[in-house]
Amino acid sequence: MKKTILIGLTLIFLQGMVIAQTGISLPPDLQGRIPWDLPVLSAAPDFRWVNQSDPVRSLIYTGEVYEGKVTEIFAYYASPATLGEKNPETGEFPGIVLVHGGGGTAFRIWAEEWAERGYAAIAMDLSGNQPLPTEQQDNPWGSKSTRLAAGGPKQDDEHKFFRLDENFTVQWQFHSVSNIIRAHSLIRSFPEINPDKTAITGISWGGYLTNLVAGVDHRFNAAVPVYGAGFLHQGSAWDNQFDSLGADATQRWVELWDPSSYVAHARVPMLFINGTNDFAYFVENWQKTANLAHNAQYAMIPELKHSHLHGAEPGEIYNFISTILEDKNDFNSSIKLKQKGSEVGYSIAPAPKEVYLAFTAGDKRSPERDWQRIPLDKAKGKVTIPSDARLWYIYWVDESENRRSGKVLSN
Repeated sequence: MKKTILIGLTLIFLQGMVIAQTGISLPPDLQGRIPWDLPVLSAAPDFRWVNQSDPVRSLIYTGEVYEGKVTEIFAYYASPATLGEKNPETGEFPGIVLVHGGGGTAFRIWAEEWAERGYAAIAMDLSGNQPLPTEQQDNPWGSKSTRLAAGGPKQDDEHKFFRLDENFTVQWQFHSVSNIIRAHSLIRSFPEINPDKTAITGISWGGYLTNLVAGVDHRFNAAVPVYGAGFLHQGSAWDNQFDSLGADATQRWVELWDPSSYVAHARVPMLFINGTNDFAYFVENWQKTANLAHNAQYAMIPELKHSHLHGAEPGEIYNFISTILEDKNDFNSSIKLKQKGSEVGYSIAPAPKEVYLAFTAGDKRSPERDWQRIPLDKAKGKVTIPSDARLWYIYWVDESENRRSGKVLSN
């Protein structure tokens, strides 16, 4: 017994040492199971500029080994300085890491938008590709790309789900988490960035990865996963993939790669954003994921569409991050609930512009449910939950036009 306690205390001590030295650590249940070299990830990777003349620069940095070769990752980088808006002083700009979703690539427009807001932004490709120039895309969020000679695994189901019995170096998540952390380490090394003020946001599979990374890289100050959530095996767009894996392999996948294995280890404030009818990440499992976070806020936006354009668009992302990193006051409202049976008392401070009860009585799959939204009397602070409500939450719009929500609760 004493020996077991001693070993446990030793592991806790060693974990604390790793965090102190690198700012990175795995969740306790995953330590020793996933072979990331944490000191290497905490240091800036080797990189080279592809284009430094464009206001949005492009670069390639080194990653993990794949098929016997050290991989290369393409990324766009932009800051107020590269846009020519002002000359930077050392450590002037906050930084942000931008993580694309399935079918996406490094998006030039995304990095540019954040640079226009005053951030130094890096947007990397996580599919082993390099995007085609903007003029060859169908739209600013186009994802046409070409394969890099030393690109990592593709972002397909084969590498996301069906390589569990093979080496970690052929699994997409192993590379993607590493590549995101390496991108963070890289921009933190740039002299124009304040390394103590950085954030991460990702869309869809990028939101999924944001949850994983938030549980590993503790150097971030804020994280905003959009759509992406965990408990995917309990209902998601990937039900067929888990059916194909079978029970044992699914359990292993969940332990290694589901956000539910990571989010409780996250230390940063997190804003979870999703839509009531998202086709990929179901409402209940999204809320269960957010419940694991130690410092979570929510924006369950009615009928939010699912795309890179719509996932990058919400002003709530910038307002949340800037309130934390720049000491602004654009995302500071909170809600308190007191429920007794079907009667719910609520208080929101500061006073919002609008308040609603959002609920669904549907028992269909999450994307197919009908949601209703009933305006509430702000002054009254009470609401009766309809007896047929299956799920419900309080939804409000604050003075800064942020769309906010309390937890999604079952009735």
